[in-house]
Amino acid sequence: MASPVTWDSLTWIYICVVAFTVGGLIVASERWHGSFTGDSDLHKPQASHSRATPRVGGLAVVAGSLAGLLVLGPRNMTLTWLWPVLFIAAMPVFVAGLLEDITKDVGSGKRLLAAFVSAAIAWWLLGGVSRVGFSGFDWLLSFWPVSLLFTVVAVGGCTHALNIVDGMNGLAGMVATLMAASIALVALQVQDYPIFLIATALAAATLGFLVWNFPFGRVFLGDGGAYFLGFMLAELAVLLVIRNPGVSPFYALAVLFYPVFETLFSIWRRRFKRGTPIDQPDALHLHQLVFRRLVRVTFSRDSRHAVPALCNAMASPYLWLLTLVGLVPATIWWDNAWALCASLVAFASVYIWLYSRLVSWRRPSWLLLPSLGRRRDK
Repeated sequence: MASPVTWDSLTWIYICVVAFTVGGLIVASERWHGSFTGDSDLHKPQASHSRATPRVGGLAVVAGSLAGLLVLGPRNMTLTWLWPVLFIAAMPVFVAGLLEDITKDVGSGKRLLAAFVSAAIAWWLLGGVSRVGFSGFDWLLSFWPVSLLFTVVAVGGCTHALNIVDGMNGLAGMVATLMAASIALVALQVQDYPIFLIATALAAATLGFLVWNFPFGRVFLGDGGAYFLGFMLAELAVLLVIRNPGVSPFYALAVLFYPVFETLFSIWRRRFKRGTPIDQPDALHLHQLVFRRLVRVTFSRDSRHAVPALCNAMASPYLWLLTLVGLVPATIWWDNAWALCASLVAFASVYIWLYSRLVSWRRPSWLLLPSLGRRRDK
């Protein structure tokens, strides 16, 4: 591995400031671009905001991480070529997402295809999944067509998955930050400093963006930002396993498990429980149930009179904690396949328990927030 590089607080602050500044420019110039970049459809099933809001916050994340890596790159030979290759591979899916944010006319199928293209480029330039922890499958992955197909589906699917959980102020951004922090911590333990620096730069840039997104939602991450972060995190997880034989392949799944499980559960729910097309939006994701049945009910019946943006944001910490149920043990036992599988089971169990309680209106009383609004309703 490359030798250690200097990572000081000034670099971290610099990345945050760049992302914060770009986010601020987006907010300040909303009057000129808001008619194009604003999420003005307040009646779509998955909407939980009450005013048109710019959805191009991904530009802040890309700008912040790009600025930081431009500074860090010359200090480390491997990083100098690794991060530009990752950014080049990310461009098809980032551009597709950004075009959807602006035109509202790039369907989910086209965006998923762009995610597959980005994953294929990364496979060609950086390599793909070569082991999953089972000897038979690992033998199959030694053939490049199998590795290509598996990598494209896995990385493209994970890229698309993060966009599924981008539904509340601060939700996808903080979940991505926690995942990036986990990857950075594991990379630091195995002395993979380029992966550590890229993951930390992503986390710092996302935190700079979150100042504008959480709690009041002045700008949204948007499809461009969600796809960019989803792709970068998926690729970093794959590269961490490829470059470090001591890291279990199950870690790559465990670190991304919340959006992946949310996506698979949503497909099952729509296809087999409701009999609807799997790509049809609805308002039954877990974060939406948390918002309606744990957060909004603690305010007045008409939540629009109770600072709706703040109500929206108060749903996110529930999901941050849920993410940590699987992420913390995965970060600690990154080299133990059994412990990683246990973390997957633990997360899935808590997720299904909470979902089943909320969807049937049997919400746990200890999860409700205290409020004057709820007391007035009694």
